[in-house]
Amino acid sequence: MKILIPLLALVQFSSANASLIGVMDSGTDISHKDLAPKAWINRFEQIGSTVDLDNDGLPGDINGWDFTENSPKVFNDKYNYLITDDVKTFFSYYSHYEMGKSTSAELVWLKSHNQDQDLMNKVNFIGGYIHGTHVAGISALNNSQAKILAMKIIPTVYTELVKVDPNAPKVAPNPNKDNTEVTKTFDEYKAEVVDSAAQQITEMIGLHTIINQHKVDVVNQSFGIGYGDATNFIQSGFIAEIKRVPTKEEMDTLLKAYFGQIMLDGPKMFAAAPNTIFTIAAGNDSSNNDLFPDYPADIPADNKIVVAATLGYKSLADFSNFGATKVDVAAPGVAIISTAPTNTYIPLSGTSQATPYVTNIIAAMKDVNPALSARDLKAILVGTVDVKSWLKGKVKSSGIVNKPRALKAAQLAKTTTVDLAISNARVIIIDVPVEKSLSIKPAGLGFAFKPIRPSLLIKK
Repeated sequence: MKILIPLLALVQFSSANASLIGVMDSGTDISHKDLAPKAWINRFEQIGSTVDLDNDGLPGDINGWDFTENSPKVFNDKYNYLITDDVKTFFSYYSHYEMGKSTSAELVWLKSHNQDQDLMNKVNFIGGYIHGTHVAGISALNNSQAKILAMKIIPTVYTELVKVDPNAPKVAPNPNKDNTEVTKTFDEYKAEVVDSAAQQITEMIGLHTIINQHKVDVVNQSFGIGYGDATNFIQSGFIAEIKRVPTKEEMDTLLKAYFGQIMLDGPKMFAAAPNTIFTIAAGNDSSNNDLFPDYPADIPADNKIVVAATLGYKSLADFSNFGATKVDVAAPGVAIISTAPTNTYIPLSGTSQATPYVTNIIAAMKDVNPALSARDLKAILVGTVDVKSWLKGKVKSSGIVNKPRALKAAQLAKTTTVDLAISNARVIIIDVPVEKSLSIKPAGLGFAFKPIRPSLLIKK
């Protein structure tokens, strides 16, 4: 061990100019053969140390930290056994379905297995379980220099499907001893909702402070709280604590208060890491973020980029959120094959997959020109998009990212202004060619699965 640490430190020194990518997600399996060489190594810490040598509050954080279990082990492989052949087949066939390229045999398989509740329970869990590893693979794909700092903030706990016996006797709930129920007033519950929003931001400020300390260049945030997530969470809490269903007016008031607090405090979390650029998933609810708020996508900040998902370079993905003022760019996010635990590769779809596509470009730009600031990186990324008519009114830039053009602009910016570099790159590099073949996704299959963007609204 005493020999190992100096050698690891030497690796860190030798890659000091490499871009550093933070992956805040459900854990990153850095044992994967594609990710192991790209794992960040904290040269200021020691493996197994119980002493916090670098004063970031995380003793022994060699590759990152699991904030859900307070552990330096950035991935818990206890559920790898659930990545069965059937689960992998489902994701493979479902990706073909989303691309409109399913064979008749694949559609038959999907229809029959979609009725298997146990399998679908596993599929939905595995979609989240592998999420961080999948995102990390996209973020660092074809980038031999980039390093990945893993931050697990999404819990991954598998719950077996409970099969209810319809013939089992009904058990009445037990009342309190005095036969009364303790309820909260509306104002008390509203204060609780507002406090929950404030706590979300406080926790993120702490995480972003760590990111700032380690000088992370770009952080991938393929998670969020959508308007629907918040509605369900707040309504269920209301029923549990006030013992009745809220009115529409009450829900409107609570949602306005919740998101209002997030938008008020939210800028502080991005200000905690001003030199880092954050890439953020727009959401997978086919929703307009300009009308229905989304966290953290809608928080105003100069050092963040919000990403919608597309089907290749042809169209906006049918599940993708959008927003003419709240979403910045689009990127491919359908049937993206990437790394997964057990040294395998699985296709997933979502704005979660489009976002690391952008992260990848930003990291590569930083490698090309380390002098670029977060503001410069965002300006180049947004300024070099392929403008598409079908994205006008959907994303602020009206465009989909163009990696070769962004990298060219980053290179040109070494010897000229960023604005001129963008203009010249637009002349030099053509738009990304668009696949001409037309494909049609079969309708009416009613899958018990949808693209996953992990939510932070998890009941304690």
